[in-house]
Amino acid sequence: MVPNDTYPVQSAVDYDSSLKLDYVGQPSIGVGTDRYGNYASGGASAFFSDMLGNRSLGTMLMANGRVKDFGGQTFYINQENRLNWGLSIGRIPYIYGYSSYSQNGSAMNINQTTQRIFMSQASYLLAYPFSTTRRIESNIGVQRISFDLEQETFQYVANRWRPIERYSLPSRDAVNLASASIALVGDNSNSAFTSPVNGGRYRLETGYSMGTRNFQSVMADVRRYFSPNNSITFAVRGLHFGRYGNNLDTDRTTAPIQPYYLGYETFIRGYAYESFNSNECSASTSSRMVGMAASGCPSFDRLFGHRLAVANAEIRVPVIGTSQFGFLNFSALPTELFAFADGGFAWNDNNELDYRFVRSDSEKVPVFSAGVGARVNVLGFMILEIYYAEPFQRPNKGRHWGFSLAPGW
Repeated sequence: MVPNDTYPVQSAVDYDSSLKLDYVGQPSIGVGTDRYGNYASGGASAFFSDMLGNRSLGTMLMANGRVKDFGGQTFYINQENRLNWGLSIGRIPYIYGYSSYSQNGSAMNINQTTQRIFMSQASYLLAYPFSTTRRIESNIGVQRISFDLEQETFQYVANRWRPIERYSLPSRDAVNLASASIALVGDNSNSAFTSPVNGGRYRLETGYSMGTRNFQSVMADVRRYFSPNNSITFAVRGLHFGRYGNNLDTDRTTAPIQPYYLGYETFIRGYAYESFNSNECSASTSSRMVGMAASGCPSFDRLFGHRLAVANAEIRVPVIGTSQFGFLNFSALPTELFAFADGGFAWNDNNELDYRFVRSDSEKVPVFSAGVGARVNVLGFMILEIYYAEPFQRPNKGRHWGFSLAPGW
């Protein structure tokens, strides 16, 4: 027998519901120098919750050079009761840039143009779960999208590029919106190392925005996963994003609210933004599209629209994983192979809809692609997708490789 005093009795204490630090995201900081000068960037994040996980607080800060490029976001979620609620506020800067050369007498100048888009928002979220797999959500918020455009000139002096002047350029007017939305959400899917393998997901959402532009938004996202032998998975998805309103601008070069882009790898592979080049655009300028403000590259312009429709199908095979899920047991680097077929259409008005399958690089028709690829879970840190696609509506581009950092849909 063990004496009673071997295990001392602890007195009861009151439950402490205060938020405590759960983890800190990997902080990053970088400094560097190049021909344009010195720069610094970095970021950090932290997550807090109480012992029961009823309340959560997350925060993130980021920096990228100058004071105007600082950003951050924080959110708070309360799940103590069945009716969940939360708050979110943030300001995220997005930076784009390009350079051009000019001659100033005998000196060579580099003109670096930088465009910034600042996304500032505050929102209030409500969610009511009907079950563990189904809930209804609503969101009320305000958003401001502001723009900044500046140019900095560098000149080659004393064997290095030195800044000469920096000045602001005219930019678009800011966009101010107030919005409200409601959505029905369901998810009974089960995910493996790189993508879902059975079950399904859906999100049916509608909302209304008013302010600089007034429009109604609609989203329908339905996904199903079939795994008849618990190894090979057949996945299908139908997706629609849409803004509906009479005062939405279709010219993406001047529109205060930018149209959606169809060519992201998470939508349709083979039409990535960065994969277009001037040669391909020149080959398609002889035929312009009706209903789109062309930028001189019809094969690229047809991928923009305030309404998108996407259909996807994949066959997924887990090659490397565990003895229970995968043909080879090596859990440090889970890998799946897949074959895919993607299709989609971007439009603004319903009179633009044209369902013909035409292998054209310029007509406003649906675009399709097919190919094969692999997804790799890199040490649980990120999921890398590599694919080889045949974009059927890009005959001047042809088959090519691409990659993205995202799990399977």
